[in-house]
Amino acid sequence: MDDVKQYLPTDKCDYDSIDRLKSLKPEELQRIIPELLEWIQDINWPVAPKIIEILLPLDKLLLPQLKVILRCKEYDWIEICLLGIVEELKTETIVGLKEELIMLSKSTNPNFIEYEIPQICKDIMSKHFMD
Repeated sequence: MDDVKQYLPTDKCDYDSIDRLKSLKPEELQRIIPELLEWIQDINWPVAPKIIEILLPLDKLLLPQLKVILRCKEYDWIEICLLGIVEELKTETIVGLKEELIMLSKSTNPNFIEYEIPQICKDIMSKHFMD
């Protein structure tokens, strides 16, 4: 497949793209992980939960881009990634995010605190025996 980007949603209600994305193999999806993660920045977009379902089976393939997101300042996107994706990954995969989770768990950023990001990270680490 030459250009898997043609499978990406064109708008927040593009359900047809979800069916097209489901037809892709993991190695094809891997090439568009950053773009797919952009579509979950607002969990209220109709395609966002469906894209999370498509991303979750990729597990370890998500690590590089999740590290980037967890180090950004977009607290709402971080919260969605933590609750929608990171929390659902395999323990051995989550260990690959330990540095980012520790950093966020100690954050004093008022926006992060308002969104309970430090506590969410502590809960994830506790659940996956990373205390």
